[in-house]
Amino acid sequence: MIIFLITGIACLALLGLELTRSRLTADRDRQAALQTVRAVAGSSDVTTATSKTAVLRRVPALLAKLHMKLWRKDSPDDITAQLLRAGASQRLTAELFMAGRVALTGLGLFAGFTLAHGGHRVLLALALGAAGAYLPGFVLKRAATNRTERIDADLPHFLDQLAIAIDAGMSFDAALAYLIEASDGPLADELNRIMAELRVGQSRRAALRSFADRVGSENVIAFANAVLASEQLGSPLANILRAQAVDFRHRRQMLAEERAQKAPVKMMFPIVLFILPVMFIVILGPAFVGGSVF
Repeated sequence: MIIFLITGIACLALLGLELTRSRLTADRDRQAALQTVRAVAGSSDVTTATSKTAVLRRVPALLAKLHMKLWRKDSPDDITAQLLRAGASQRLTAELFMAGRVALTGLGLFAGFTLAHGGHRVLLALALGAAGAYLPGFVLKRAATNRTERIDADLPHFLDQLAIAIDAGMSFDAALAYLIEASDGPLADELNRIMAELRVGQSRRAALRSFADRVGSENVIAFANAVLASEQLGSPLANILRAQAVDFRHRRQMLAEERAQKAPVKMMFPIVLFILPVMFIVILGPAFVGGSVF
């Protein structure tokens, strides 16, 4: 009796499998056909996108070559160093900067010839073209200078904190990682890059040298040399960092005093050009008007 029951269940299972096999086969064939179509469509899209990307990449390269012919003094290495100091190397490359400079100059020339009429077209085109050629370099150098000044301003306070952390028993790398998490700004970004280079296996000497080359500040170079000298000679790093922090604050104070002494000389030009003529007009204007009336 049990044998007949098992045989009946097996027959029903075989019958159900036979009935659903055709449907499963059709679904499987449909899925395979859809995947094939999607793969073909995707490959065509990728090919089209690749061709468009290749064409778009050629334009900055050609403009960069034109830049190297027009601005021979600004080499790609110099522009890369400026981008690193400005903190824009992750968003902008030397090739894109040179291409943008050439494009902006050409756009200025075109706008000058389009907007003006007559003989003023040449003057306006030359003025806008010169502005397009000068402004990118000026903005980049200004951004690099401001970022370096911010790093120099934050460095003494960071050195004090680093010295305290090292006195507390932390190693240089551990103290550096701890302070990076508790701070922000361009100095923290540069120190975070140092830690990333150390994690991938780069030596501390190479990471600190790269940090000093990127920033290019005398204070940063002195800090890197002090850390490397302490590592070589075995001298206590905390005392060196405290002495450097005091020295950097003294340098900052002297620089502020020097700028304050130069301020009256710089204020003389706008006073002579803009304020004195207005004062003469206000004082002597009524006299001339009264004399002409009477």
